[in-house]
Amino acid sequence: MAKVSKAGPSAGGKVARVSKTIVAWQDDPDSGLPSIPRPIPNLAKAPLKFKIKGAAVKPGTYQRGTVPYRYWTAAEALRRGGDFWAPLLGVNQWEPGPVLPVGLDEGVDFNAYYNRSELAFFHDTAGGKIVYSGESPDVVCHELGHACLDAHRPELFDAPFIEVGAFHESFGDMSAILSALQLKSVRLAALQGIKQDKPSQLSRLAEQLGWAIRQIAPEAVDADCLRNAYNRFKYVDPQTLPDSAPAARLCAEVHSFSRVFTGAFYDILSGMLKVRSNNPTEADLVAVATDYARLLMDATSAAPVQPDYFAQVASHTIDADTSRFGGKYRDALVSTFVGRGIIPQAAVQPLVAFKGKIPKSVVGMSAAPTGRPKVHKVRLRARDFGLADRPLIVHAPVEQKPFLMVSAALLHKNADPMGSIEQATGRFVKMLFARERVDTESGKRKVAADKRVHEHLRKTHVLMDSAEGLKLVRRLFHCGCGC
Repeated sequence: MAKVSKAGPSAGGKVARVSKTIVAWQDDPDSGLPSIPRPIPNLAKAPLKFKIKGAAVKPGTYQRGTVPYRYWTAAEALRRGGDFWAPLLGVNQWEPGPVLPVGLDEGVDFNAYYNRSELAFFHDTAGGKIVYSGESPDVVCHELGHACLDAHRPELFDAPFIEVGAFHESFGDMSAILSALQLKSVRLAALQGIKQDKPSQLSRLAEQLGWAIRQIAPEAVDADCLRNAYNRFKYVDPQTLPDSAPAARLCAEVHSFSRVFTGAFYDILSGMLKVRSNNPTEADLVAVATDYARLLMDATSAAPVQPDYFAQVASHTIDADTSRFGGKYRDALVSTFVGRGIIPQAAVQPLVAFKGKIPKSVVGMSAAPTGRPKVHKVRLRARDFGLADRPLIVHAPVEQKPFLMVSAALLHKNADPMGSIEQATGRFVKMLFARERVDTESGKRKVAADKRVHEHLRKTHVLMDSAEGLKLVRRLFHCGCGC
């Protein structure tokens, strides 16, 4: 390992010497895993290119706690996550364009966001300690996950359903875990926990940011991190849940509800590992992670954007395993998704007597592109949310896609799809207003640099004037501090 400078922390972070490596956190700064040497990341590498805003930092070995150290930790995490997702997404660039800008310190807040223009990270003080959200590979790769899913499935960004927003957040957490698994040292540290389906360094996400938020709002986040992928939350229709709840319970807020799917994902990793080997190694773990990521890409491509999006993705994941791997991981997938209540037992009954792969002709039909979904304009009353007596217009997707086996039972269960869409949209908007997530004043989709303060960063959506009334649109996905 290259020798770290003995110079004390400073804004410049004195460099010991230029080398062929940098030193960066392998996981969250509070995960217990030390920093390690890593190859110098090339942020301009295609197809998923990044550009950190501001002056570039000369590669070298810097002391922890300095600006250059945080720069290279974030750069390494971005490149590692980008390299993992690039061959899986099937895209040539980001949704915002060829290069994704990254702001490593955009102001004061315990927050981070993706807004279709950039990834942005922040800092704030708690317990006498300054915490930078962009210093954590967990937080960086979570926000990167939003950008990756947006590039892969842009129809999800503005869909006004709780389960779609929650899945976007779950995907961010899954991205953090899958990106961390690209490091052998992390796999070795987490292997025993995953084998036994127990908590691990891998399941605990954003420990440092979680610690900082607990100093201000003790019940807003998990006891040992921001969110833990090891949990026992089961699916409940989010429309029946309260708008807010302590972290120990589920509510309709998307970060809270995302833990149902993320918990299933962590269980599935453990189950897939057991399928692969009775005595799995870290090499088996990285192989399983890649297999799951492929299934996730297949499932999100095939799953229609509907209010019951968790069930749609789960059922299409089982279908994808049937078509891609001949049902190799079926038991692990079915037992988890059914056990968590995400899909009903009846949805998997057609698989009981089925063995082998689905015929290629059927697979091809399911994988064929179907174009952008149709849009249904849901009209609500702005006065119901304390606003002027105007129509409040929300664009909701209406999408149907070809299905294989498991998904068929779900795609045809709803006798009134339009009624379900309107009801789910209304509940989603109610939750946003109850959580004060809607900017009702600026009328602008982007927040100006001088307005990046706490209350503005909480506004994930904005009301914009249109000929028909006030139109609700998503502004960003933030990390979900819970306060």
